Amino acid sequence: MLILGVMLGGALGALARYATTNLVQGALQAGAYAGFPLATLLVNVIGSFLLAFITELGLRGLVSPSARVAIGTGFLGALTTFSTFELESRLLVREGELLSAGVYVLANVIVGYVAILAGRAVALRLIAAS
Repeated sequence: MLILGVMLGGALGALARYATTNLVQGALQAGAYAGFPLATLLVNVIGSFLLAFITELGLRGLVSPSARVAIGTGFLGALTTFSTFELESRLLVREGELLSAGVYVLANVIVGYVAILAGRAVALRLIAAS
């Protein structure tokens, strides 16, 4: 039953992300901010908020562990993976691990960006080679 919840949540989260992207970017298409990835920012911020919200409710016994997994891993995992990064950063800060939190945030942003550049470079080389 848990796997079904994750699958259903994932499907709904993916649809929510797709719809948000189409609506927001479509609305920005003709404006000055057409190139800004506002939809991604919105789903990341909303997902971060919702993951923290559902986790806190779960820690207080207000949401079942199964519902937390279906919503957190399924729906929010498909909506955004950034929410987990944000929550983990917050947990490090809450534990007083400020240096670790800072390193974690910077590493995710910098290494993630480098991975984007590397993935693009590899893809371009494969395309050029074929």
